[in-house]
Amino acid sequence: MWFLGVVLGVLPFLLTCSRAETHTFDWNVTWVTANPDGLADRQVVGINGQWPLPVVNVNKGDRIVVNMYNGLGDKSTSIHWHGMYQNGTSEMDGPSMVTQCPVMPGSSMTYNFTVNQNGTY
Repeated sequence: MWFLGVVLGVLPFLLTCSRAETHTFDWNVTWVTANPDGLADRQVVGINGQWPLPVVNVNKGDRIVVNMYNGLGDKSTSIHWHGMYQNGTSEMDGPSMVTQCPVMPGSSMTYNFTVNQNGTY
């Protein structure tokens, strides 16, 4: 009987682990022309030539891998994942010169971390 209790207690954990996925994105960060506030076209940061920026849909337990190339010409950059916990992976959380070095123009960085919470960010 105790064995059944152990199995039933561990089963939800095993099901969650078996459903975790890895989501890989290749992002070329460049300047694009857009009108985000409705006032006038101007140069804004885009990903893969688009604005608005892409939506990332993942679930708790999934791994995110973002291969980011900085094509901003003479500007350094980094990615800050607003509100997403980075327990044990603070070097994956931008901002430049706080938790990571900036990604210099013409350089790349791979962000790789597991999503440890639910929500919209």
